[in-house]
Amino acid sequence: MAKKALLVGINRYPDPGNELKGCVNDVLLIRETLEKHFGFADPGGIRLLTDARATTAAILDGLAWLTSDAAPGDSLVFHYSGHGSQVPDKNGDERDGQDEILCPFDLDWRRPLTDDDLAAAISGVPRGALLTVILDCCHSGTGLREPAAPGYATRPRFLPHLAAKPNGRRPVRRFGVCVTKTDAVLIAACRDDQTSADAYIDGKYRGALTYHLWRALRDADWSATYRALVAATGKELSHVGFDQVPQLEGPSKLLWLPVFGA
Repeated sequence: MAKKALLVGINRYPDPGNELKGCVNDVLLIRETLEKHFGFADPGGIRLLTDARATTAAILDGLAWLTSDAAPGDSLVFHYSGHGSQVPDKNGDERDGQDEILCPFDLDWRRPLTDDDLAAAISGVPRGALLTVILDCCHSGTGLREPAAPGYATRPRFLPHLAAKPNGRRPVRRFGVCVTKTDAVLIAACRDDQTSADAYIDGKYRGALTYHLWRALRDADWSATYRALVAATGKELSHVGFDQVPQLEGPSKLLWLPVFGA
């Protein structure tokens, strides 16, 4: 029974104006959590891609490694902390005319890493293997609301596409919904009309979702179902003043399983 994880955190982008501060801390925290509390201790079982190493090709190669030879009983994790955005849909499968994308270090707006690409990359995971996808990035272009958390310096994890309408408002849907068609569990940082926060919390910059997901796991003594975990995380975020609401999607039978197959 294999346990493998691909963790991607991008603070630095080629344009300094797009830089974030908490994404690398996010993936370091998740790596420590998986190793200490969920048995992801095999040498080479966790791959970390940060900053300039987190290119489109490296992420796709990492996903191929993550899902290769997957078998029933395996626990697989893909965590992404960084910017998210949208581009015009080219194949006509989006009712809103937009494709949701992740923003690797070498983001190419003409050939981006889309929601559909992610779903295709993990389509080979067999039923019976537990794949958890955690996306701590923005999935919205409808106003860029920043969470109002007293005393926290925050920034939304969203990159506007240059071709966006002048007011930046358009119908959107959350990135990652396609992955649930592959029998995966998706934990998304916010609703599709919200942004996720890169915030200064407890002495460090962090992703608000990642940090409060970790706190909820810790408070549950590292044992919770996906439904219970996301509900507790949402309460934590609201309690400290963030207005982003984490989302949980996937087949119902998987949402009642222990997180990471603990």
